[in-house]
Amino acid sequence: MLLGRLRIWGKLILLSVIPLLAVVALTVPIVLGRVDQAERADLTARTVDVAGRVGSLMQDLQQERLLSVGLLLGTVDQTRLALQMSASTDRVTDIRQDLGADLPPNVARSIDQVRGLADLRLAVLAHRVSPEETMVTYGSVIVSILRSLGLAEDLDTATAEGRQVLALEALLIADEATTSQVTAMAVYAHSRSARSLAMINTGRATAVGALSRVLAMATPSQIALRELVDEAFVSRFGDQTAVDPLTATNRFSAESLFATIESFTALGNFVQKRIVADIADAVESHRGRAMTTAYAIGGGTLLVVIVVLALGFAIAIAIAQPLIQLRASAERVARAAEQELVRVADDEADLTEPIRLDTLQVNSQDEIGDLARAFDRVQNTAALLVERQALSRRNIAEMFGHVGRRTHNLASRQIALVDGLEREETDAPRLRQLYRLDHLSNRLRRNASSLIVLSESDRVDEYLTPVSLTDVARLALAEIEGYERVDVRASGDVPLSPVIVADLVLVIAELMENATMFSPPNTRVAVTAEQTRAGAKLTIVDHGIGMSPERLAEENARFTRRERLDLVPTQVLGLFVVGRLARRHRMRVLLAPTSGGGVTATIDLDGHLLAAARPPDPGDPGTVHRADELFAAAQPWNAFAIASRPQQAQLAAAADADPPASNPPASNPPANNPTPNRRRVPGATLAGTPPPAPAGVAPNPAAQQPDEVRDLIEQFESGVAQALRDARTDQ
Repeated sequence: MLLGRLRIWGKLILLSVIPLLAVVALTVPIVLGRVDQAERADLTARTVDVAGRVGSLMQDLQQERLLSVGLLLGTVDQTRLALQMSASTDRVTDIRQDLGADLPPNVARSIDQVRGLADLRLAVLAHRVSPEETMVTYGSVIVSILRSLGLAEDLDTATAEGRQVLALEALLIADEATTSQVTAMAVYAHSRSARSLAMINTGRATAVGALSRVLAMATPSQIALRELVDEAFVSRFGDQTAVDPLTATNRFSAESLFATIESFTALGNFVQKRIVADIADAVESHRGRAMTTAYAIGGGTLLVVIVVLALGFAIAIAIAQPLIQLRASAERVARAAEQELVRVADDEADLTEPIRLDTLQVNSQDEIGDLARAFDRVQNTAALLVERQALSRRNIAEMFGHVGRRTHNLASRQIALVDGLEREETDAPRLRQLYRLDHLSNRLRRNASSLIVLSESDRVDEYLTPVSLTDVARLALAEIEGYERVDVRASGDVPLSPVIVADLVLVIAELMENATMFSPPNTRVAVTAEQTRAGAKLTIVDHGIGMSPERLAEENARFTRRERLDLVPTQVLGLFVVGRLARRHRMRVLLAPTSGGGVTATIDLDGHLLAAARPPDPGDPGTVHRADELFAAAQPWNAFAIASRPQQAQLAAAADADPPASNPPASNPPANNPTPNRRRVPGATLAGTPPPAPAGVAPNPAAQQPDEVRDLIEQFESGVAQALRDARTDQ
């Protein structure tokens, strides 16, 4: 059923839609009609604006025509005419710039005729044309401009603005006819030609016809203004000008007649501008009234709609408030669960906070109230499940971290034991087996380090002094399987901060492990280290099977985007470890295809990861005295500080030259191996490494209990951690 599919809001809207549609149906036609009237009034206003600007151009041309005739008659200075010609040309330019796209094409073409007056203007200035020809040419241009306006086209004379536009057109025609008439009077007074007399009569007849239309369409105030022009004409030239122009002009000299004509045209121009402004104001007022009516009707309708909607909203709140609370609570629980599902667990700090849900305040005893109370219990249970899931994830991470650290410690102890056996072993085959066992132990320790990183736990800094980037690459080489296929080349010695060394060794080892595993055994893996302006760069290039562009883009994105390993598994776990360490230390790691096949891994280290260069210490003579005092006071010292290179060399030489007396060689090297494997001296680079215990004084396992041994190991590890912290504080 349709009502069953609708929500409460939909049902209320359906209840109110019929009266609202009725109101809108009655209002829209009225508003559209008023808007249409306003649009027509706006169009008329633009037309009147164009007519007013073009009317000013016509006045400039009429004044230019009068001055041209005056120049030919010898009553006007040539400079004054040149200024008027320039003003007419500037008026055309102003019209084009001001109106732009609003200028009708017909008007644009007609005002371009002003440029065609250039030849006539030159002829007038050179006195090579008659006054009658000058009047005819100017008159044709002015009439053409007037007709291009098309003011009488598509007008509704039943409206006030339509009648105003018709009155404006008649006014422009009357002004042109009157100006042409008085200019012809000046020519007639000079030449007494029949052609000029005909121009006088034609102008008078045209003006009378146009004025009759002005009186029929204009407002009383506009008619009064126009009557002022007629009275000025009669007062200046007399009322017999149309009957006997010869008698009317005989009363004036050429100079006085021309001055009278100029004063009359100035008055006519002023009155014309006033009437054009009145018509523009009337049209704009009509447009404003139409828009006001449209706004009033539309606003009233909108107010009715708002009132109806407000009532519906109030009713909906009263009905749907419990449901809204239910939905909000459900969304909070869903967001909490979703946050836990998509949370990126790549930070060292766990920012998960307990979920706090508001109790639903529903006091109604109807079905909605029962549903709200039941849902309240459901959401509390869901929130508790989410919290327990987060707690379980943290506990698992801590467990993995603990297992990883214990495995790391056991592997380190195993490596120490193997190093002791290597120092004591002289049999070449057995020594090679010990080397392999040592190598496997290093790989096991690397896997334990990766597990610590994946568990979001902090690793104890294993290095207290700067280590060069080349040495870091070689340390990583000892933790991979195919180390014999890797070539390490370095240009310069770049010291690294001790904080980054352990993690950088793990990053390089993971990348080199992938390079050797996914490349043929007969190929070489090149590792280059170099110093850059920003810091240092290490590149690992292999020629193996490579990766697809999509896979490269995915793995590169994981270097910068934090993801949860349990939600976004990867086939290359080492790259996940690389990405986590790269983000932790702000290293830039990029995988790119190698030319000819394979993958090129680039690690960019910024300057904050490099060790600052220290000036050489000149030494202090009082150091020996202070050392004697310390030995005398039996103060403890840090046995984990790394010795200088000369001390390391001395310890290594001593270890090679003086093997333990209690461990004689078990057997001589085979005769068929003239160059046996070189004996390594693990720990020779450490200043405080204790010598291995003699084989004959091994402790008796039966003399100690497992709990005691475990306590001793934990105390030893605690002491190591304390010594490392003290060494870091001393630095």
